[in-house]
Amino acid sequence: MEFLNLIDSLYQRGSANFKVKLGLERIKELTQRIGNPQNSFKIIHITGTNGKGSVTKAVSDIFINQGLKVGTFISPHLVSINERIRINGQNISEKEFVQTYFDIEEEIKKMDEKGEDFSPSFFEIITAMAFKYFSDRKVDLAVLEVGLGGRLDATNIVDSDVSVITTISKDHVKTLGDSLEKIAFEKAGILKKNNYVVLGDIEDSPKNVILEKAKEVNVAKIFEFGKDFYFTNERYSLNKNLLDYYGINLVLENVLFKANGTFQMYNVSTSLATVEAFSQKMGIDLNIEKLRETLKNLYWEGRFDYSEINGKKLILDGAHNIAAAKEFDKSVKLYFPKEKKVALIGILDDKDYVSMAEIFSNIFDKIIVTTVPIERGKHPENVYEEFKKYNIELEFISDPIDAFNKLLSESADVYFVTGSLYLEGKIKEVLSTNLLPL
Repeated sequence: MEFLNLIDSLYQRGSANFKVKLGLERIKELTQRIGNPQNSFKIIHITGTNGKGSVTKAVSDIFINQGLKVGTFISPHLVSINERIRINGQNISEKEFVQTYFDIEEEIKKMDEKGEDFSPSFFEIITAMAFKYFSDRKVDLAVLEVGLGGRLDATNIVDSDVSVITTISKDHVKTLGDSLEKIAFEKAGILKKNNYVVLGDIEDSPKNVILEKAKEVNVAKIFEFGKDFYFTNERYSLNKNLLDYYGINLVLENVLFKANGTFQMYNVSTSLATVEAFSQKMGIDLNIEKLRETLKNLYWEGRFDYSEINGKKLILDGAHNIAAAKEFDKSVKLYFPKEKKVALIGILDDKDYVSMAEIFSNIFDKIIVTTVPIERGKHPENVYEEFKKYNIELEFISDPIDAFNKLLSESADVYFVTGSLYLEGKIKEVLSTNLLPL
């Protein structure tokens, strides 16, 4: 109960209305008040429009298996807030979560007393808690996923050893800007003096913005996809995907990994380059056999995530912007070219559901539109109206659990849930509790 009450109070700090407090003043003050715990371990800092979660997971898993004690910070979570803070792959426990908050609560209250502008946000508190938890448990390395953007994100008070930018495409345009160049400027804000930089598959125009920022802050080295590392000979099979990796120093043929999707070829390559960059900077000799073993089991929940429910093939994918929807389209056609496909789709009000509806409508034989169960998903009828413009069998069921049950009652070869990580999280929660009547 103590844990649940704490979670409720944290969410009341504005997350229910998606009240983003960009800026570093509050997180700097809060971490200073608790002793700057973020300065006690090495850091790999990862941003990007898409792919940053997968890369964060892969890099963490690889270094855990290399013998390092690794803290991992991700957002958002799918089912439980505990997922956001991990050490060696284990989520922070409810007891540890509560205790870590209590350890810094007094300083939070002092900031609250100064007024709304000084009061730490939900994400700032969670970030400070992660730093405190990692420091107290003496991790060797923290792999941090940026929450939003980069330059003004709460994670960006760290002095990272390696900075990673996975991709640049349009998302959160009201906050980050309406062009790839503006978004790149925000993402490039995580670059720091003397750190190593890894850039994924990024178009020239936004990449030039990043390279200019790298020159300005005087980074030590830059490793670019297509120039310093790349992959060839990609082969796709559900949960058994292969590529040949040509890296900064490593050449690895027939790299096997569980993670599905066309986009994971790029994510795995960027992850390997990140591992190489950090190892080079820190003087780590990689155990290649252990690295291969880690990748063999690598997958990231909610990203072309395959399972079987009562003998039915189910894919959960959090494609929530145009770039991700296009990659999802490629992946569906690659893995399931001829199968009958039905989907449950929910898209947040502030996403480009007009463009996403056009993409998704060309993939499925039937679509069920539902509500994404957070404040930003209050108007699913608008999403439904967009899908009605296309010649496809369509249904609207407001309640996501009822909609999911209806999905599984359809006659199809493969079942999909997509459009939002928050919708996926709800479905995963339902699946974990075995409450489905089917």
